[in-house]
Amino acid sequence: MCGIIGYIGKNENTEETIINNLKKLEYRGYDSSGICLFDNDEFYVHKSLGEIKNLYKNLNTKIKSNCGIAHTRWATHGKVSILNTHPHLSFDKIWCVVHNGIIENYLDLKKELLEKNIKVCGETDTEVVANLLCLHKGSVLEAIEKTIKILKGSFAFCIMNKNEKNTLFLARKNSPLYVAKSAKEVLASSDPVCFGEKFEDYYALPENSICVAKKDEIVFYDFNLKEIKVKKTKVTVFEKNASKGNYNYFAEKEIDEIPHVLNNIITSYSSTNYFEKIDHEYLKDINSIKLIGCGTAYHACLMGAKFIQEKTSMECSAHIASEFSYSNPKINKNTLCIFCSQSGETADTLLCLKLAKQNKAKIISLVNVPHSSIARGSNIVLPLCAGMEIAVISTKAYNAMLFVFYMLSLHMYNTKKFKNIDIIKKLKKLNKTNFFYNLNYIDDISNVVLKSEKVFFIGRGEDYVSALEAGLKLKEITYINCVSLPSGELKHGTLSLVDSKSLVFVIATKKELLSKNLASASEIKSRGGNIILVTNLNVDEENLQDVDFVYHFYKSPEELSSMLCIVPFQMLAVKTCLKLGYSPDKPRNLAKSVTVE
Repeated sequence: MCGIIGYIGKNENTEETIINNLKKLEYRGYDSSGICLFDNDEFYVHKSLGEIKNLYKNLNTKIKSNCGIAHTRWATHGKVSILNTHPHLSFDKIWCVVHNGIIENYLDLKKELLEKNIKVCGETDTEVVANLLCLHKGSVLEAIEKTIKILKGSFAFCIMNKNEKNTLFLARKNSPLYVAKSAKEVLASSDPVCFGEKFEDYYALPENSICVAKKDEIVFYDFNLKEIKVKKTKVTVFEKNASKGNYNYFAEKEIDEIPHVLNNIITSYSSTNYFEKIDHEYLKDINSIKLIGCGTAYHACLMGAKFIQEKTSMECSAHIASEFSYSNPKINKNTLCIFCSQSGETADTLLCLKLAKQNKAKIISLVNVPHSSIARGSNIVLPLCAGMEIAVISTKAYNAMLFVFYMLSLHMYNTKKFKNIDIIKKLKKLNKTNFFYNLNYIDDISNVVLKSEKVFFIGRGEDYVSALEAGLKLKEITYINCVSLPSGELKHGTLSLVDSKSLVFVIATKKELLSKNLASASEIKSRGGNIILVTNLNVDEENLQDVDFVYHFYKSPEELSSMLCIVPFQMLAVKTCLKLGYSPDKPRNLAKSVTVE
C-alpha cells in the first residue's frame, strides 16, 4: 500500500533522490503524494493528487535541503484530497510525519485533541499523531515513545522534528520499515527495493522498535527506549531488478517471465535443500495442515491443499487470512500452518502467523520477497524465486506458488511414504511444455469478452481454483464484473443469471470430470449462454455440440495442467485491459502490498 521515503544526504540532490526513490514505490498503488524538505529551520511541504510526476512538476527547486521525507498515499481515512495527503505537520509546525498503517483509536485521540483546543484540519489518523507528539514533554525520542504507547493499530512512521536537524526518527509496529546507511547518506523506506542502487546492506526495523537515524550513526530502541542491536541484511539481486526492459507494461513482462521463473526454481531448489528440515520427525505428529493466504495467494493455497492432500492423505485445508484469525481456529503444536504471500508483508496473513506462533504451531512460508516480515517470522522458508513482481496483478508469482506447492506435496509424499520420487525431474517436465501455446486466439476471445454483459468461469476440483484465479485476473484490471464458481453449483442459484448476453468459460483438464463439465455446458447453452471450453484434453466432436469455441492449451501430464491453464487467462486479462484503455500495472483502488487489515 502506501510508500514511505526518508533521506539525509547532500544539499544539491536531496529532492531529486527522494522523488526518484518515491517512484520506485509506485507499484504499491497510491492516489496522491507529498514531500517535506527541511531547510533553514523550516519545513517546506508540497503535495499533489495523482501521479508522482504531478508532485515533481511544481516543486520549488530553489530549496537547498539535505533532509526530507515523502509519501505515496492510498486513501484509507478520508477522501483523496490535498488536505489528507501526507506529510502532516503538527499545529505548532514543530513535527512532520508520514505514516503507513491504521491507527484504530484515532477518533478517541482526536476528541482529546479537540478538548485541548487543538484543531485537526483533515480526516486522517496520521494528522492526529502529528499533533499528539506536541503534547508530550521531554526529548524528541521521549515524545515519540509516549505517543506510540497510546496508539492502537499498526504503523510505520518516518518523523522529523525542527529541533533535531539532519535526523530521521522511525517507528514500527505491524507495518514494515527499513533503513540503510552509507558514508554519505541515509535512506529510509517502506520497501528495500529502494536500496538496490546505492547500498550494500540495510536494516529491517524489528517489530515494536524505534530508530534514530543520522548520517554518522543509526541507533535502535525498543518501545521502552532500551537500546537494541539489529543485524544488517545484504541487498540482493532481487532488490536491484525492477526494470520494464523493452515492454510497455510490467504485467506483460512478468507473464513472459514464467518459464524463466520455473528455471529459477529448478536451479535454486537443485542447489539448496530447502525441504531438508521437513523430515519424518517434523511431520510425524502433525494432524492438521492449514494453508493461509489472501487473494491470489489464497487461490494458490487452495491448489496447494489439493496437491498435498492428494499426495499425502493428510487433512489439509486452505483459509482466507482475513477470516481465519477471527474464526477461533483450532491450532496447537500438532498443527502445520503454511503461509503464502508474494510480498511477505500482507497484514492479514501476518496476523495469522502471529496467532500460529502463539499457539506453538509449526510454521512454513512461501514468499517471494527475501527477508520480509513473514519470512523472518517462519521456521522454514520456501522461496518462490520469481524475481521482483511490480504489476499489481500477480502472474508469475502465482505460477511460482503452484510450482513450489507441487514440489512440497511430492516431498511430503516421499517423507511420509518413505519413497524417493525425483522432485526436480518431475518439475522439469514443465520445461518441455509451451506456456504460450495457442495464444494467437486470445485477441479474438478478448473481443467476445468485451461484447458480453456477464462473464462466468466454472470448473471442478483444481479447475474450480483456476476459475477463481482467472476471474480475479480479469476483474482486477478490466473492472468487468466476473463470477467464478464450481460447475456443480450453477444450478443452485447462479444459472438464473445466464442468458444470451452471458459468456461462460468452462475449464476442464481432468478426464474423469470432463463429462460433468460438458453437462454443465449443456445447462448453459439451453439458457442461451455462450461457451468457451478451455482444455488440454482430446474431446470428441460429438461431445462439443453445445460449445461455441474450444481453446486448447499445451497438452501436459494431468497433474501439471493446473500450472499451465492459468497463463491464457492472465494474457486475456491484460489484452482486454489494454483494449479498454487501462493500465494493467496499476488498477484503480488496488495496491500491490496490502500492509493494513
